[in-house]
Amino acid sequence: MNTVTNADHLAVQLPLQVMGLSTVYAAILELIERRFPTVLPDHLWAEVAGGVILSLTPVALAARRLGSLDWRRYEELVWRSFVAAGIPIILWQLGENVLRRRAAEEYLRRPRRSAINYADNTAPLANRIGDREGGTDPRGGSSGSYHPSGTEYTG
Repeated sequence: MNTVTNADHLAVQLPLQVMGLSTVYAAILELIERRFPTVLPDHLWAEVAGGVILSLTPVALAARRLGSLDWRRYEELVWRSFVAAGIPIILWQLGENVLRRRAAEEYLRRPRRSAINYADNTAPLANRIGDREGGTDPRGGSSGSYHPSGTEYTG
């Protein structure tokens, strides 16, 4: 005799489905944040809201499909769903933390130029594009010695 009910089956199946959806969601967010780095601070609320919707929608759909789900089982599924959705997001953010720490350590380890290296450069500091990370002028000029021309710069 099979004593496993649909609700018992959902206790395992639904969190696994939510975890898969959350993994895809984390991968999409990662791509968006890499492509558009300024989106994170201003749109974090959207990421959180999307995660909550991702966690609750499958539970609500399953409850409607079953129809005979009592509130205790429904609450249990909601909690399981939140935990399952959170695991990939937490792992993703821990990985991001490790990458940020490595980048900061590499930045701190790189050799510094002293102020004496800049003493003979007459270009305004804001125009020393080549001195920034990357080392080249994106406008095609040589690094470090670009001085704009125009009426506002001539004496």
